This record gives sequence, C-alpha cells and structure tokens, in this order.
Amino acid sequence: MKILNVTLLQSYNVTFEKIVGQNGTQFKIICIFAPKKSKISPYYRCDITDRIHRCLTPLCLVTFRIFNYRLFPVHVGLSGIFSTFATLNKKEMTEYEVTGITHRIGRGLPREEAKTAAHEFITALKPGTPLILMAEPSNTHDENAIAVYLDYTKHIGYIKSSRCLELKALLDENGQCDAVVSGNDGWITMFITIPDAPESLATSIKRERVLPPNPLEKELRMDFTDEEKALQVIALRIIKTKVTEENIVAFLTMVEHYLPFATYSICYDDCVWRAQILGILRSACQLDVTPETKRHLEALRDQLHEIEGDMTDRHCRRKLRLMEQQLQQLQGLAEAEDGLFVDFECHIANSGHGLKEELNKLDGWFKLMPHLNLRDYKIHEKLVEGLGYQRVSRKELYEVYASLLILSRYAREADAIDTDFSDIKEYVGRVKGLLSADWKEKTYDELWDAILALPAVKAIAKKTGKQQNTTFNRNLIAHILHLMMNKGVFGTKTTNQAMAEALEGNKDHSVRDAVSKSMEDRVMKSAIDNLIEEKRK
Repeated sequence: MKILNVTLLQSYNVTFEKIVGQNGTQFKIICIFAPKKSKISPYYRCDITDRIHRCLTPLCLVTFRIFNYRLFPVHVGLSGIFSTFATLNKKEMTEYEVTGITHRIGRGLPREEAKTAAHEFITALKPGTPLILMAEPSNTHDENAIAVYLDYTKHIGYIKSSRCLELKALLDENGQCDAVVSGNDGWITMFITIPDAPESLATSIKRERVLPPNPLEKELRMDFTDEEKALQVIALRIIKTKVTEENIVAFLTMVEHYLPFATYSICYDDCVWRAQILGILRSACQLDVTPETKRHLEALRDQLHEIEGDMTDRHCRRKLRLMEQQLQQLQGLAEAEDGLFVDFECHIANSGHGLKEELNKLDGWFKLMPHLNLRDYKIHEKLVEGLGYQRVSRKELYEVYASLLILSRYAREADAIDTDFSDIKEYVGRVKGLLSADWKEKTYDELWDAILALPAVKAIAKKTGKQQNTTFNRNLIAHILHLMMNKGVFGTKTTNQAMAEALEGNKDHSVRDAVSKSMEDRVMKSAIDNLIEEKRK
C-alpha cells in the first residue's frame, strides 16, 4: 500500500490510515485536521474518516472534496486487493446558504417556536450529512428556485435565491445534484457545499408540449404540491442508481421511501418511472445477496408490480379517485390568503376583462384539446383517461387542475352576474326625472328589463373594457340612453349635458362623450328601436 503525489499545502496536518472495506478490500485514505489558527470554520475541524468509509465502495470511483481541498481515490488494480493513490490539491469550496428552514420545519407553529424548532433541527445535522438539491421550474414565486431535500423526500428549504442561477450550472439533466451540510451560523441559517460537482455543464431535457397554450397568466398557475416534488426527487434518484451488491442496502432504503409516493400522481412521467423502477427491482432480485435481502427485494417488487398494474389500466377507478383527491387538496391551497383564487380575482380586477370573458377563455382552451376526452372536462372519468393517453407532462397537468378549479369555483358566480343587472338599473334610474310626460317610471323600468334581456346587450353589458371603477359597460348604457332621447323617451328639452350630469355629476367621464353618440351596432339599434315602439303603445 502506498500514497503517491501527496502535496501538503500551508500547515495542514496529514495522516494516513488503512481501512478494510467490504469483502476484505483494503483502502488507504487521507485524514485532514485543520490547525487551530486556521480561518476554516470549526465545523470542519473533525476527522472525516467515518464519512469517507461510509461512501467508499470497492467497485465505485468516488470524488471527495474535503474542506478547501480535493481528494481523488483511484482504483488501480483488478484483483481482490486494491491500492489507491491520492492527490491533495487546493480547490476553493463554495458554500451556499439554505433559506426557508424555519417555514418548512416550524410550519404551523408560532414564530418564536418555529425558530426554535429550526435551530434544533439545524444543529442536529452534522457536517457531511448528505442532501439532494432539486430544481423547481414550476415554482410560482421563482422559476429558478432550487429545493433542498434530506433523506430523499424531506423538503427542508431552498437555496438562497441570489445564488440559484450560479448553482443551476451544477445540476444534472434531471435538475438534481448531491450536496452535504457544511455548517451553520449557530442559529437558523445552514450552509451546504457540493462535494462532487460535475466537470461539465448539464443540458436540460426539454419535452414538447402536448396541450394548446394555456390562456392563464403565468402568475395564476399552481405550483406542485410538496408530495409531488418529493416524488420527483426520489424517483429520479432511484432511476440513476446502478444497483450492486455493495449498495443494495442504500437502494432498498430509497425504494422504501419511494413506495408511499408511487400512487400519488396520475402524471405520465410517474407511469414511466414506475415501470423503470420495477425493472431495476427485477434485476436487483438476480444479484448475489443474502436470503433475507432477496426476500425484501421480492416483496418490494411485488408491491410495486401490483401498483403498476392498477395505475396502467386506462379505465382504473383508482386513478379517478386519485385525481379527485389531488383536486380536493389543491382546492384547499387555492383558497388560502395567497392562493389561486385571490390571485385570479386580482387579475380580473386589474385586467379590465369581465369574469365571464376569462372563464370563456378557459372553456375555449379545453375545446381546443387534441383528444375528445379532454374536451368534455366536466366528466372526470374521460378526462383522466385522456390525460394519460396524451402523455401530458406534470406542468401541463397542473395547468389543467388550476383551470378546473377556477371554472368550478366561478361558473355559478358568472351565471349570477349575467342575470343581475341591479347596478345598471340603479344607474339608469338616475335620469327618471328627465322622462317625458308620455312615459311613466314603471314603463321605463319594463323597457330596460326588455333591453337587458336582449342577447346582444346581455353579452357585453358587463364588459367594462378600459373603463375603471365600474361593474358594467357605462358607455354602452350611454349609447342606449342617446337612442332613447332621439325616440322621445325623455323630454324635448333634455340635453346631452343634462343627461351626463344626471348620470355622473361633475365627473370628467367618457359617458359625457358616449351619451352624445349613437351606437354603431345597427342590429342592436334596430332591436332596441322596436322595443321602444312596443312599450310606447
């Protein structure tokens, strides 16, 4: 056993220790101790032998970054006894701050208790604890967000937003990266490092969109649930694993974490992942492992095989129940103070469009779907089948969910708005004092009921356009009043100015101009003329 090319930098102490690994394989590793006067964090002043021993396996080449240095264990033999040589080179280690731990760990607790819980959680994590980073392009607050996971599926926080773009270059094609805890600030802030950063930048895999472009604004799209995010982390990690006798225990642990999430989503990606993981399990059952481990593998394989059989049935009631459960969970999130429904109502108020118009956009979106089962979105049995058949991505699936929730929540409200013209009736009642002697107030009210019942008027009476601080189309109403003036409904001495002042007072409103002009829609004008003549008789 020998060490080659060892370079000792500064005044760091280096010792050597032999480790006998699995199957009697021998290794030589470097243990580094930072001197007391070093500027390196005290969290780094520890013997890392145990940490390396856990990670190093006879058949696996592993790159470790230790403190500010890099250690390369290299396999140089083919027999049962291996030698290693290591080169210790100075390599700057970059730390990344993890935020949001108080929110994730202390969820539901009062603020001070949440901070205490976060502090206890952070201080319990030893330097070197393995973590997984996962990009969240679907995050509604920051599409560059990178989440931090512990034990494969426990979401504990996010990389500080100002560092996410820098860190994205280190993620693999699935948007993942291994990390380790490097230390903390003694309170509620944790730091991590990337111990095995890729040598080359990753290229993201982009899928072609299946569904038509969604009409919802970007800020109105829902983020994935915590469970669905965890599912992506653990499933992609298992698929990347090459199972051997040496890492079979870690593999079993990952599969056990994965199974509770295996039936969580109806996304096509999850269907593909289940099939791939099932294939990996079948192959693992052929490995030369202990009888107990083999039985464990076979039990997990059979459990996932049963799940796979249910979830691949196009007419499975289980998938329908699953979609209904997801919609119910998302409904609760949408009703929160910062949820989808509040954002949608703010969008309606600021866009100048009516509620009915926005709902018609979503309804029209479903009618453009590439499959008939997707177009009749009110029948969820057909919708579930169509989503799977068309291989819809997770992002598109959540666009469907958000659209379904909005349509379900606001459809009745939109219908009620269509028939509630009390605000218009109050508005046109302001000019009753200008009626001619031939018109009684009751007849005038009946005339407006008939006008507002006309399909052409009803369709646009609530569309405010660019008009502000109003719940209906005041310019349309002003055009109709102008027509009534010309037909003798109001006294002969009634002027456009008198009409505008009765409606808006001294406000400089567009109604002043609209009340002096006739409407351009000749068909609507003719229909209103006929109604006026009928009421006159």
